[in-house]
Amino acid sequence: MTTLSTAFPPGAPGIGWLATGSRFLWALPLLLSVAFTALVVSWAQDNDRLERMALRRTVIADALSLEAQLSSRLETETVKLRAAAVRLPAPGTDGSRRLAALPEVAAGLDRRWLSVIWLDVNGQIVGEARHDQRPGTQRSAQTEGITLHLVAPTSDERRPQTGQLIARYDPADLIKSRDFWWLAAQYQVQLVTGVDEVIVSTESTGHVAAGETYEMPFGAITDAKLRLTQRVRQPHWFTTLPVILMVGFLALIAAATVLLRRQMNQVATAEHAWRTEAAWRQSLEESALVGLRARDLQGRMLFANRTFCDIVGYTLAELMAQPPSVEEPTQSRNQASKLGVRSEGQETRWRHSDGRMLDVMVFESPLVDGIGQQVGWMGSIVDVTERKRLEELERRQREVLANHARLSTLGEVASTLAHELNQPLTSIVSYSAGIAKALERQPHLDPELVAAAQALSGHASQAGDIVHRIRARLARQDPVLESLHINSIVTHAVTLLQRDLKRAGINVTLDLDANLPRVCMDRIGIEQVISNLVRNAADAIAGTTTEKSITVRTGHSTQPPPGWVTVVVTDTGVGLGGKDIETLTEPFFSTKREGTGLGLAICRSILESHGGGLHAQDAPTAGAQFSFSLPTDTLTMEVN
Repeated sequence: MTTLSTAFPPGAPGIGWLATGSRFLWALPLLLSVAFTALVVSWAQDNDRLERMALRRTVIADALSLEAQLSSRLETETVKLRAAAVRLPAPGTDGSRRLAALPEVAAGLDRRWLSVIWLDVNGQIVGEARHDQRPGTQRSAQTEGITLHLVAPTSDERRPQTGQLIARYDPADLIKSRDFWWLAAQYQVQLVTGVDEVIVSTESTGHVAAGETYEMPFGAITDAKLRLTQRVRQPHWFTTLPVILMVGFLALIAAATVLLRRQMNQVATAEHAWRTEAAWRQSLEESALVGLRARDLQGRMLFANRTFCDIVGYTLAELMAQPPSVEEPTQSRNQASKLGVRSEGQETRWRHSDGRMLDVMVFESPLVDGIGQQVGWMGSIVDVTERKRLEELERRQREVLANHARLSTLGEVASTLAHELNQPLTSIVSYSAGIAKALERQPHLDPELVAAAQALSGHASQAGDIVHRIRARLARQDPVLESLHINSIVTHAVTLLQRDLKRAGINVTLDLDANLPRVCMDRIGIEQVISNLVRNAADAIAGTTTEKSITVRTGHSTQPPPGWVTVVVTDTGVGLGGKDIETLTEPFFSTKREGTGLGLAICRSILESHGGGLHAQDAPTAGAQFSFSLPTDTLTMEVN
């Protein structure tokens, strides 16, 4: 089976990187996510820094603006207090009434001042006006915390100093003005002393804002500072929503990467198993000694292994492109395929690509896909050409052996007949000659009788001549001798009988001595002897119920003369029954119902013609044991 692959030359650039990178491809989304998260974190840090700088600038700007507005208001109040101080009359009685009667003082008390005190040059109180003494006043003169005051001299350029005018006010009323509501909504505004003692605050006691803080000297009040603190703390960059979302996103990506890695491991494991299974299947298909092929329902080739290609002599590409007509199926095979019947194996003949004919055995079964639907036919093809050739050779060899056996038997019969008929034919010739002479001496000679007697004598003489010629030919015939190994003869003889023995359920065991010398023998004759002995052993155990086995053993002869080769055939049959070798080899003696009684006689005759002998005895365990010995090829032994 051909597989397509992409080959790269050794040391090709980038191949190692690709191989290494593909192993860590699963981590690429996580690495990209980490890089993206790092960029977002860096952006969040930079953005937090910029926002804090902008917030700082905003707080500073708001503090400067508030300080300027508060200073402006205090300056305005001071100017108004100075205007009231300039218009004060000279100190005298009823100073408080005269002080309260001043329009500037009345306006200041209605606006912001808690009280106004008029001091003379000696610091004595001349008069005092309070805002709670004003008709319709809403504010209380009693305030919580620290109060501040404004001072203006009661003198001017036109007159000498006559005292001071002091206006007391609540700084909380100053910073809690509705004019600064937008500022109070964002900041906690405080006036503190140089030692961080809170003079006034827009928040209740104990409440401390947590945001950005900025403080600056408040020039309108001696040794005082103005402090602005954001109500809401600017969140840290790592607590912002984008960073939190990115952390969650990174956690999800990490979990997804773990799942992806696990899935990739499962896929890699499945792929490895699949590749192993595919390689195993391909190895089985390619190493199988049986040809495999798959065809669709239309007969197009889908698959063929290497053995099938070798059988038909075509490449897989040729079979796939245009399947050649390599098969000559019979009509019954086509009918079975159409009916979807599984083939039990049919023998047919194919034509090889080189033109020679092949004998093959084809087994076919339906090819079913994963959902159980038939998509074609799967076939197993066995090339039986060699087996058929061996069977034919075996058949011919058996015919040769049978012919040889028949000829040997016929020779024995002919020799016996020639011996037995020789005397009767001689007597017939003599008597016919005597009759003819007697007839010639008769006075009344019958010509027909004389002719008959002469014809009888002639025919008898001719028959005698034929018998003598047969005996002479049998006596002069010399066997063709060859120097051979007895083991090969034994193996070949048993192999020829193997099928019949197997069909009869008989097990044959060969115990062959590999160190035996060569024997000068008539191959066909000795092979006939071995075959006859094995066949007789098989017939002896055919009707038994014991273990059916035959043992053929070769070795050196233990009986004198030394140096001979012995072949022993032992069976598990009923034994010899007390008969000796002379009785068994007697012509026409047989223990089988259909036997001719010439087999062992012929075997003995063949062995004796080789200078050997045939022996028989009961086996040590059970059954019979036939053996024969042959002299070794002395000349061959000396050469070797």
